[in-house]
Amino acid sequence: MDIELLKTFLEVRKTRHFGHAAESLYLTQSAVSFRIRQLENQLGANLFTRHRNNIRLTPAGERLVPYAETLMNTWQQAKKEVAHSAQDATLSIGATALLWEAYLTPWLQILYMQRRLLKAEARIALCQSLTRQLHERELDLLITSELPRMGELENQLLGYFSLQLYFIANQKKTDNATYIRLEWGADFHRQEHRLMGSEQVPVLTTTSAYLTRQLLESIGGCAYFPTHWGTEDSPLKACPETPVIVRPLHAVWLKNSDQRTLIRQLLKIPIKNTKLQSVCINYADAD
Repeated sequence: MDIELLKTFLEVRKTRHFGHAAESLYLTQSAVSFRIRQLENQLGANLFTRHRNNIRLTPAGERLVPYAETLMNTWQQAKKEVAHSAQDATLSIGATALLWEAYLTPWLQILYMQRRLLKAEARIALCQSLTRQLHERELDLLITSELPRMGELENQLLGYFSLQLYFIANQKKTDNATYIRLEWGADFHRQEHRLMGSEQVPVLTTTSAYLTRQLLESIGGCAYFPTHWGTEDSPLKACPETPVIVRPLHAVWLKNSDQRTLIRQLLKIPIKNTKLQSVCINYADAD
């Protein structure tokens, strides 16, 4: 028995909608339908009556519900116990590559300087993947610029960080300059499109600011970098005609997380180059 099939079954039963279940599970609607068909084939019975906007359990589906809930609860408890035994209370922290490169690596260094016995795991992945891991209790703490929509979460605003369009100092910025898109998040990209214009097609899209910076030094062009990277001795120079974009930085964890006490303690340590108040115009959140 694939436990993911039971989880999908319970989510469809909860939402009574394949599309809504797909959103909650971070899957496509076709993937949800396929999982339900797999489960029905294994059990040899139809679990739902499928009418447009009216998904209902069959009698067989009703009988499956208590067993599915029991199996899921048992599985979650088993994962929790095994994880604690194997990791010895290791705190798993997840963020995108950009946030680790620009802000979180110095913060992690400070954590270890102040807490020599800290055991942590730094995970790098796309926000959607990390949110799913948080939901499945495979991740303790998510640091992100975009809050996931999950009711069982707690979050804390850590501050704001600012981004600006930069180019390499010895290369002239032009309207047709090569543009590299950094994956700062969906909210950022909506405003990026407004500021850059629809005619600005990126030659590369990436999740690594370090890779982008090295590439700009060889091919020229511009990209959105953290403003603290544009120091006096940096080859990066800001495009003065382009507004600064300010983004929030949030910490997110499960309300009933076993690590919540440690998480709150660690979050008292500020993250360098972020501010508790937005001091620039927040173009990224403007309509």
